[in-house]
Amino acid sequence: MDRPIDTHVLQRMRRHKLLQVSLLLGGILALFFLLSAWIRPSIDRKDIQTALVQRGAIEGTISASGSVVPKFEQAISSPGETRLLAMRKKPGEYVKKGDPLLDLDRSEFTLALERTERELSLKANRQIQLKLDINRTLNDLRGQLDIKDLRLQYLHSKSEQGDKMFTLGAIAKDQLEQTKLEERIASIEKKELEQSIQTTKQSLGNQLEGITTEVRTLLQEKDDFRRQLDLLSCKAEQNGVVTWVKDQIGASIHRGEIIARVADLSSYRVEATVSDIHASRLSIGMSAKIRLNDLTISGKIETVYPTIENGIAKVALVLDDASNKFLRPSLRVDVFLITNRHENTLKVKKGQFVNGEGQQEVFVIRGNTAQQVTVKVGVMSFDEIEIAEGLSEGEEIIISNMNEYKHLSQIKIH
Repeated sequence: MDRPIDTHVLQRMRRHKLLQVSLLLGGILALFFLLSAWIRPSIDRKDIQTALVQRGAIEGTISASGSVVPKFEQAISSPGETRLLAMRKKPGEYVKKGDPLLDLDRSEFTLALERTERELSLKANRQIQLKLDINRTLNDLRGQLDIKDLRLQYLHSKSEQGDKMFTLGAIAKDQLEQTKLEERIASIEKKELEQSIQTTKQSLGNQLEGITTEVRTLLQEKDDFRRQLDLLSCKAEQNGVVTWVKDQIGASIHRGEIIARVADLSSYRVEATVSDIHASRLSIGMSAKIRLNDLTISGKIETVYPTIENGIAKVALVLDDASNKFLRPSLRVDVFLITNRHENTLKVKKGQFVNGEGQQEVFVIRGNTAQQVTVKVGVMSFDEIEIAEGLSEGEEIIISNMNEYKHLSQIKIH
């Protein structure tokens, strides 16, 4: 028959089990801490990039993408419909001012010029003949007018003499009235002739003005055809290098079509594109830095183009060293437009650790560990960033990408 276990025995058994559980839990916790200490994340110093926080000036910049283009480039276009007969120069060849680049079909313009010159010759002869006719007609009319004037003077004198003789009773009243009538008729004839001269002069003058206008128009057409023929000679307007020519022999060329380009490769400029969110900050004269590999060239905005296409604004920049030997046409470059400048501020070399302005988490090296701290990033230049808050001068921070460690507060450095 079973007997109940003594209460004291049961208590000793419970205490023994609790002690065993406590020891087991303690061992597990100790092992956990030992393992945690053993597998604590660490990083090799040679696998990271660091930089010291320094004090100095920094320039805020807007990043843009740029392309090197010749500072001066001549685009030659066709003055009319024609055909390409032959190439005189190929891309890459050096040319002097006046050198022909292409041979174009000029026959149509040559015929048009000859036709215009013939018509001009006829009109010019007609103009000369009309001037002679005008002079002859007006001279004849003026001669007739002189005769009318003399006859009127004679009849006026005769009328005055008749008045005196009538007073003396030497002539009858009918004779006096006849004399007065002849004087009035002569006066009317003179006025009619004067009016006829004025009308004839105006009519002939209008004819001369019309033929003169036709001659002037033909002279302009002649000059236009000569200018077009000169343009069809397709000559370089400046010394330079042929960068492109149309090479499809026999192909039709339309009026205004670009057929060749000649560039002065001794100096360059940069055309850059930037997001339209910065468009309001762009202005002529804004300073810029252009980076080509390890080369940096200063410049400034010369033109801000007014149109924005597909969210992209465009600017043109002049370079301080426009003739640098490393510049080449169509070369891609990084452009940094300088918006402001902060003096005597904390700054650090730019790296992948930063992601825009504002608060950032960075790792500061202190002894053999890298501790994560919160900093405030200010303006950014093309190679430095401003540390507005969170760090002190002389501190060393990791500037390489540390995204895989951002959940940790500190990391061992070995």
